[in-house]
This record gives sequence, structure tokens and C-alpha cells, in this order.
Amino acid sequence: MKAKKLTGYTQASDELVADSAIGLEQLLISMFGDAIRFYEEKSFIAGDGAGEPIGILNADALISVAKETGQAAATINYENLVKMYSRMIPSSLNNAVWVAHPDIIPQLLTMSLTVGTGGSAVYVNNAAEGIPTTIFGRPILFSEHCKTLGTVGDIFFADLSYYVIGDRQGVSIASSPHYRFANGETVWRFTERIDGAPWLNSAITPAEGSNTMSPFVALSTRS
Repeated sequence: MKAKKLTGYTQASDELVADSAIGLEQLLISMFGDAIRFYEEKSFIAGDGAGEPIGILNADALISVAKETGQAAATINYENLVKMYSRMIPSSLNNAVWVAHPDIIPQLLTMSLTVGTGGSAVYVNNAAEGIPTTIFGRPILFSEHCKTLGTVGDIFFADLSYYVIGDRQGVSIASSPHYRFANGETVWRFTERIDGAPWLNSAITPAEGSNTMSPFVALSTRS
């Protein structure tokens, strides 16, 4: 891995620094921390490796499970989840998590399993209680950095221990009243150097059977 630089910059008037009823610098540190976490999550999920980490959705080891025959566009059904679960490396089944875009929530809440000529709900049974936070016993996390409903990456199943993060330099903060001295402003610069990449460079062929397995499993495009 090669460390990539992530920077943030802002400025504030000297009057604001002097008159602020709160600790302005501490507020800026908190806000830039949130911004850095935003871009870290974005790149760890979907980064293309060009000046940023390679994200899980661009991993060479990523498996995309095919949609069901006749499956409608922009849908997720129970069979999709079952087949995704089955392609996870067995040793990772107790460690993997589901990561999904909030767009898929309506699909989960209305998901059912056909049984003969009838069917039954498989995710929620009524609207009086909170929704489940797991699928097949594994946590589900929602992120706006996943892809939107119907595309690869709208939901994926991943063992995050197979994603390696190289934290070369933690967040450093520098401020200067000189750069914008003529304007009566103080500037702050935040810098981090980091990289990330999937641990495996290909899916794994099991000792028996023909279906490959991986710590990163997504669902193919449904269009």
C-alpha cells in the first residue's frame, strides 16, 4: 500500500475567533473529524484506487451473485440474501456484516417468502415494533456510500477483517494567522495519510464444490 493524503482547509475571521461563545478550534476539529470519517468510509467502500484506497466494491475478490430468473429491476428478494450468505467463506460467517444503502430499506420491510400458494414475511411481522438489526443473525449497517438500489453494491456481505487499512499518519492539525493576515483571518489545515485495500486478490475455490467463496459478496445488477 502507498499512503494517500487527505486534507481539509478552512478559515475564520479574527473577530469570530475572538468573540465566539464556544471554543471555535475545538468545534472545527470535531467537524473536520466527521468530514475525514465521511471520506474514509466512502473510499473504503467504493474507492477506485486512483489517489484513494481501493474499496471493497472494487476488490478483485468480490463475488457478485446473479439475480433470480425473472427478477424485477431494482428489487432484492429472500433468495438473493440466501445465495449471498452461502458464498461467504465459512470461517467468516460469524464475523461478516451486511452493509447496505438506505434505499433498500423498503425492500427489506416488505420482503416475503412464497410458500405454496401463500407466503409469509421474512424480515418484519408487524409495524408495531422496531425493525430487526440483523439478517441471518449478522448485523446490518446502512451507509450512503453504498450504491443505490438495483446496482452492484446496494447491499453486500463482508468480513471486514479481510480489509486492510494502512494508517500511515493520523490526523494532524495546523493553524496560522499569517497566511490571510491582510484579511484578518486565521486558517486551519487538517491532514491525514492513509490507504486501504482488500486482503485477498481473488475469490477462493473450495476443496469441494464449484461455487467460489469470498469475504466480499455482493448482488449483481438488477435492471
